[in-house]
Amino acid sequence: MWPFRRVFRLGMWIFSGLTLLALPLVVWDFSRRGYAVKYQAWFIGGIFVILSIPISVYEVAMHTEYYTRPRLQRHVIRILWMVPIYGLDAWFALRFRDAREYLDPVRECYEAYVIYNFFAYLMAYLEDELGDVDAYMATKPPMRHLPPFKWVLKRWTMGNEFLLECKKGVMNYVILRPVCTTIAFITDAFGVYGQGKFTWRKSYVYLITVTNFSQLWALYCLAQLYWACHKELGPIRPLSKFMCIKAVVFLTFWQGVILAILVSSGVITDESWSTYDQLGVAAGIQDFLICIEMFVAALAHAYAFPPKDYMDPAIPTKGFLHNVKHMFDLRDVVEDMGEVMESHVDTAARLPKKAVKTAAKGFKAAVQAPESLLSLLTATDDKRGRKGSPGRLLSGG
Repeated sequence: MWPFRRVFRLGMWIFSGLTLLALPLVVWDFSRRGYAVKYQAWFIGGIFVILSIPISVYEVAMHTEYYTRPRLQRHVIRILWMVPIYGLDAWFALRFRDAREYLDPVRECYEAYVIYNFFAYLMAYLEDELGDVDAYMATKPPMRHLPPFKWVLKRWTMGNEFLLECKKGVMNYVILRPVCTTIAFITDAFGVYGQGKFTWRKSYVYLITVTNFSQLWALYCLAQLYWACHKELGPIRPLSKFMCIKAVVFLTFWQGVILAILVSSGVITDESWSTYDQLGVAAGIQDFLICIEMFVAALAHAYAFPPKDYMDPAIPTKGFLHNVKHMFDLRDVVEDMGEVMESHVDTAARLPKKAVKTAAKGFKAAVQAPESLLSLLTATDDKRGRKGSPGRLLSGG
């Protein structure tokens, strides 16, 4: 007799297939009856959200039931929650556009949280398998930075420095993303945000630049860690997991930027799409696309983070409620943020000393330079005097 989970999974796949087959007929009927575009988009987006949530919830439930490696699965479950949070957030924002300014920050902050959890997942696996990761990484040859970073950054010393710089790159985005979202919310309340407007008089262009660079740097640090340890991480198939995270985060961010550019350039107009204004149309398209993309992301997550990797009946677990409590325990996040902030404080404290030391060296060089410069000028004058002294000129005349 099949276990209940297999029956549930089979029923879920049958329901998803029938729903996808019926979707074109529903869309055709809506168009024939003359329903507004925004209601059609909300209904279609809702179908994909309804399909994606059971997939993710099932995966979360299986991981929680077979919680055999808590240090790893805690981060996996947090990543899997991205699909329901993104999907419901976008779906409600698509329907209730006045609530979008309160819903979007939730999605944006959780995006940074997902990147952190993937980094923590990789580090937890390395610590379980290697023990002292700092000492192990110190035996590896230094890695070169990729362009354009290699032209402005020195190589990180393998070991503690390399791991700390990777963590700082990820955690900086975790900190900056909510900060930028808060600033956007405040400036929007004062009318100086200018969403989608690429003008230096609005805060949008500055915040989008900071967010974009911080996100790219966080993903770059993740990639550096992956390439440094891809052999050691091989058993957990990190590439598929990394591509899932990168695709969702990168795609949702950049499609929003592209839509804003299309609005700014006049490609998207309020008259040609719906009764929404231009920015409302761009935001609606973004939310609609996210609803559809989350269904694809749910399937990708089910492939990249399968519960079967942890289904070992020989390993006892502490119970469902204990596992749920452990999953929502955020002390690891607080500790990592504290470590990164302490590193930044230490760096800031060393800057004045470094500046004084550099100034002292410069002053010493400036004091010593005139002596060598004077001797050089004297030697030059003597040489010129021998070639063209007044006596030789007079005698030659």
